[in-house]
Amino acid sequence: MPSPLKWDLEPTDRAKFATTARLLSCLVTETLTPAFYQSVKGEDELAGFVLVLTANFFEGQGALKPADVLAIVPLHHPPVFGLSGHGPFGKAVGLLDPFDIIPFVFEYDQVVGLAEGKTQHGELITSIINTLNLRCGVQLDASYARQSTDPLSIWQKFASSYKLDNAIKEDTADELSNTIKWQAHSYQHPRPKPLFSSPSIVWEQSIVEGHATHPMHKLRRFLPPIPDYQPGEYDFLNPKLRFISVPREELKITNDFGHLLEPLIQRASKIAGKPFNISEDHLAIPIHDLQVNQIKDKFTNAVIYPEEFSLPLQAQQGLRSVIIPGGFGGLHLKLAIGVRLTSVVRGISPESAYQSPRFSSQVVPVLTMDRNILTVAKELASVVHNDPDGNIARHCGAIIRECHEDTSEERGERLIVCTALVESGHADNQGHLPAVVRVFDLDTKEKKVAWLQRFVSVFLKAFLPSIIHNGVAFECHPQNCVARFDLETKELKGFLIRDFGGLRVHPETLRATTGVEFDCLKGHSIIAKTLDDVYNRTYQTIMLNHFQQLIRVLDLHYNGLGWEIVRQELKKNIPRDHALYDLWLSPESKTLPGKCFMTMRMASTYQYYIAKPFPNLIHYRGCDSELETEDTPV
Repeated sequence: MPSPLKWDLEPTDRAKFATTARLLSCLVTETLTPAFYQSVKGEDELAGFVLVLTANFFEGQGALKPADVLAIVPLHHPPVFGLSGHGPFGKAVGLLDPFDIIPFVFEYDQVVGLAEGKTQHGELITSIINTLNLRCGVQLDASYARQSTDPLSIWQKFASSYKLDNAIKEDTADELSNTIKWQAHSYQHPRPKPLFSSPSIVWEQSIVEGHATHPMHKLRRFLPPIPDYQPGEYDFLNPKLRFISVPREELKITNDFGHLLEPLIQRASKIAGKPFNISEDHLAIPIHDLQVNQIKDKFTNAVIYPEEFSLPLQAQQGLRSVIIPGGFGGLHLKLAIGVRLTSVVRGISPESAYQSPRFSSQVVPVLTMDRNILTVAKELASVVHNDPDGNIARHCGAIIRECHEDTSEERGERLIVCTALVESGHADNQGHLPAVVRVFDLDTKEKKVAWLQRFVSVFLKAFLPSIIHNGVAFECHPQNCVARFDLETKELKGFLIRDFGGLRVHPETLRATTGVEFDCLKGHSIIAKTLDDVYNRTYQTIMLNHFQQLIRVLDLHYNGLGWEIVRQELKKNIPRDHALYDLWLSPESKTLPGKCFMTMRMASTYQYYIAKPFPNLIHYRGCDSELETEDTPV
């Protein structure tokens, strides 16, 4: 688990560190910067450090100069090493995770020295600089090292060395500042710790930090004409449902959206104490109350109903997926909001509005899967504006989806969104512990191993069959996966999967195994050209995104035990003669594609996926095994 030093920081400093760690993780793992590891002996909590260099270091340069140092990053355990072996300043780092980093980072600056920065780690940085000078034959002056106060100076120095376009550099800096601001507010107002007895919505709303490796993990960027709310000025977790109506000829409607929505219209009318009048040629559409200004600005023919017709909502983790207190007949809504969260404006794209209900009705019923283990939340109907510009159309749309959480207790189940299991930093006693450790009483290594083995086994039985047999992969990262636990025994029974925006479908395999010709808009990003594309994206969502963080918070990463469980369960669930077996489990498969959040951000893209080779964590056997091959010159 993260160093306890993390909890000693004030909320703003802790937020700056959280974003700094994620930024450095991406820059190093995406090979945007050279990075080298050196071990250190005899320092409390310090196993070594990573020397991160500027992006242009290898452009014909020889000896290390002070301006080449981007950051010096102390680690409490060694990182995952790359395949290139030793470089000029230590062992090349292949994957740096925020969990590896002790909660302070150093920069090297000949203008602002240590005396002008924070000095409580002066002896440590002096020891690190001396180690570098001794082992690598460099001449750095420890007096010019200082503790980094936030990620912006690191970002600015990196962007300049990368020769990044100035507009993108400054826009990204604004997003990093925004993330820090909202993360600090989250730390200053911690959510109550969820209990196993807590309803699903309490778990959904218990998120403290969010995405484990994305530098914009807490970004809340409002698109004009939405006001630029500051933290605390708008309650994302308890918004309001508003209504508009739009001429049907301006809409793309899938299935009987209006009929399914009718109970909410009747409830709104009852609350307002007046009829909900709507023209026959119009369709009523529910909207998030943040979208009122977007509707006014972009859709001149829309009728906006007064606020008296509004209904209270509770937001799930993704914020645009909302439930209606009091129920909605086993349904809930996914609404457009003109806010950039992490890297994406959370609208309803025309492609998703078209394909999600069709995938639900055409593909889900014929997929190979154990339906006792995996429940799919089908998307039953949708509506989206038909404006030819998809970036405008996405601001006026909604999807109606099954809500299995409404009836979970009747089935004897507790549903918990998987992201919430690895969260910590909650209020109250033991709130600093990851929820999975606290709620399931995982206070020994043996208990953690047994719990993880069950989780991985059930997870792979749930999600691998459709991949192996049909060439269809759900985007089963922790936000889309909801774990189903027995209400009495707490035993994991299975999973609920929701949200089809990140599916990977290989149409030829689907057609050959089910006879279904999937009805999907041409060029949609969910279509995979090859089966390897399906498998590689699945590695990202399962291994890098889902299993890795869970294994780390259970303290089963550095000792290799978590990944040993993953290897064993993969071998049980993937046929030896299947292509996926060799791609993931062959000793020759040393790297697999990983999603590059910062590379995509610098390219100003979220729709077009950019991946680079990351170390194959399935083969990871613990830091002791990695260090057996370490031969850093001294």
